[in-house]
Amino acid sequence: MPMQMSKKEIELRQQFTEKKQQADRALQEGKADEARALLDEVKQLKNQIELMTEGRSLDVPDLPGGTHFVPEQERNPEGRSVYEQEKEERQQHYRKAFFKGLRGKRLTEEEREILDSPEFRAMSGKNEEDGGILIPEDIGRQINELKRQYEPLEQYVTVEPVTSRSGTRLLEKNVDMVPFSPVEELDELPEIDQPKFSKLAYSIVDYGGIMTLSNTMQNDSDQNIMMHVAKWFAKKSVVTRNSLILAALASLKKVDIDGVDGIKKALNVTLDPMVSPGSIVMTNQDGFNWFDTLKDGTGKYLLQPDPTNPTKKLLDGRPVVPISNRVLKTQKGKAPVIIGNLKEAIVLFDREQQSIASTDTGAGAFETNTTKVRGIEREDVRKWDEEAVVFGQVTIE
Repeated sequence: MPMQMSKKEIELRQQFTEKKQQADRALQEGKADEARALLDEVKQLKNQIELMTEGRSLDVPDLPGGTHFVPEQERNPEGRSVYEQEKEERQQHYRKAFFKGLRGKRLTEEEREILDSPEFRAMSGKNEEDGGILIPEDIGRQINELKRQYEPLEQYVTVEPVTSRSGTRLLEKNVDMVPFSPVEELDELPEIDQPKFSKLAYSIVDYGGIMTLSNTMQNDSDQNIMMHVAKWFAKKSVVTRNSLILAALASLKKVDIDGVDGIKKALNVTLDPMVSPGSIVMTNQDGFNWFDTLKDGTGKYLLQPDPTNPTKKLLDGRPVVPISNRVLKTQKGKAPVIIGNLKEAIVLFDREQQSIASTDTGAGAFETNTTKVRGIEREDVRKWDEEAVVFGQVTIE
């Protein structure tokens, strides 16, 4: 009979359930990067469980006479199995081949076969360029880690991963709801009003660019090249998504706000009470400086340090998010002050197909002795609930 589950398999199944629940929560909260990392862990656990399940379904064959023979797995002096050692060696060969190509050096036929092998090609998707080289998987992870060092506005909006290039979402309209009517005993229940929906369409757009690397970098270490590439793409990704989010916000109707009292009115009256608690106050450097110098009647500054992060400031308990003047501009002496719950106002539809590829032969790289590194990401940003945010302007001059 097949063997029962081992203690290790039971632990893996428990980890699988916990990680899957964490990934589902992260997706619901719009934390796309965290969800992606958790789902990768879930996939690895699933593969391990499937292997163990398959192993349990197989009986150990008997030798003549009914004697079981179970040979001990061959291991090297460090205690690793032959399979583990071979896998690590293949990964090292792949990494060396990639950086050799990135430096502009010619690849052998064996190295090109390594880069084109399904085992590694599956990490990054298909590369259709002649002479192209796939970026190792750890580059993609490092880019996601580096993005957190900047100020990605996607953390404040709803990020929804999608699997198709275009589609629609049904949104419930914000309308006044009529209460239930009183009902006498044995009376028929009256018909009630139904929720009203509107459609929101999205269409994924590809965004990308090329970075040219001089092949004279061939004396640099692998780590330096990898960091240079990863930092550049991380910055580009943050700037791209920030610009899309700010463009969606800029399309909202602008209203003049009369100082701090006007901001309080926006939080207390204009925004729905269900929306206001999750609001933030986003402004540029000019607006933040204006806020940071305001005092109440007792001489205390209105902006207070966030007890969870002293480098951040709060206004009436809401986070104040400063953006560079270069990105969010002051117009005619009026600084922008965006107040509201951006997770309700803006949705970033993420196709999650950032692809990075490079070549030393195509796109003019061969003629200039350079290496071209190409990055493409796919997303769309749409307004969700325009009543969940107020795009205000305060006079600072």
